[in-house]
Amino acid sequence: MWKGYVAALYLEEGATPESVLSDIPKRLELEYFRSIKGPDFGKAADEVLAENFPEEVIAPLRGRLDRINRFYRDVKPGDRYALTYLPRRGTELSYNGTQLVLIEGADFASAYFAIWLGRNPIDQSLKDQLIKKDS
Repeated sequence: MWKGYVAALYLEEGATPESVLSDIPKRLELEYFRSIKGPDFGKAADEVLAENFPEEVIAPLRGRLDRINRFYRDVKPGDRYALTYLPRRGTELSYNGTQLVLIEGADFASAYFAIWLGRNPIDQSLKDQLIKKDS
């Protein structure tokens, strides 16, 4: 499988792999190696979220999910997206360093970061690399 991006996860000191989806500050940066159409991000997110959560969890998030999906732009090699979550502030989506949208809610952040860090992530090997558990 050919990878389309590289990612880095930033957590505050002392954060554990088990706490990564909890209400703690976090930042996920993704740099792309190939072009991807903006609408494809939302489609992929919805598919992965459906694999991680039942509909009754997704339903209350639907408006916020649709909102973030509207902000995705086409990417070309070298472009970067970043998701930054700060408790009591929300989840910021930025594109090449420019903030696009801020989505409120710890519930949203927990679900959205699960796309990469959840039970059924978009790429298990990437999750394993981002969350290195001590042996």
